[in-house]
Amino acid sequence: MRTFTNRSFLLSVAIVAGAGCSFSAATQSPDDAGEELIEGELAELIELELSDAACDAPAEDEPGQMFDCTATDPDGATVTFDGVIEEDDEIFVSASNVVVADEMPLVEQEAAAVLGEEVGTEIDPADVVCPAETTVLDGGRLTCEITDATTGERYSLIATFDGFVLREGYAERSYEIGGGVE
Repeated sequence: MRTFTNRSFLLSVAIVAGAGCSFSAATQSPDDAGEELIEGELAELIELELSDAACDAPAEDEPGQMFDCTATDPDGATVTFDGVIEEDDEIFVSASNVVVADEMPLVEQEAAAVLGEEVGTEIDPADVVCPAETTVLDGGRLTCEITDATTGERYSLIATFDGFVLREGYAERSYEIGGGVE
């Protein structure tokens, strides 16, 4: 069996879809409705306390029109959101730089499968440990840890998420094994 080295592997299948919500915007502008949704129902859904929500006003108030939003988590990280105006005065907003806690096991399984294929051995998803809580991506990156089952040595594992597509998730994710963890 080969040991882990600094390597990067790419998979381009959308598994991690991000969390999103629809909301009626019948009595307010889409940007105001987006801000209310982010600090209320969406914050609860992604299990992050969010404040200072701000949405750009869409260029037009028509179905299909996209708009962007941001908010701040308790640690001061900026959470980004993609929004779209839907039919019947509704909007849909989704966090675009967050991996929610419920999706972490999927990230661990995918990392184990991709890396196992590359090193030529099966990796138990239990040997990959990502944060147990919802995490704001830092530059599109999530730091996890992987244990080499033959040596017991632990290594950092960086999962990079790119190409967020509303309602579909991240178009590409890559996994890179870094240095040892103390």
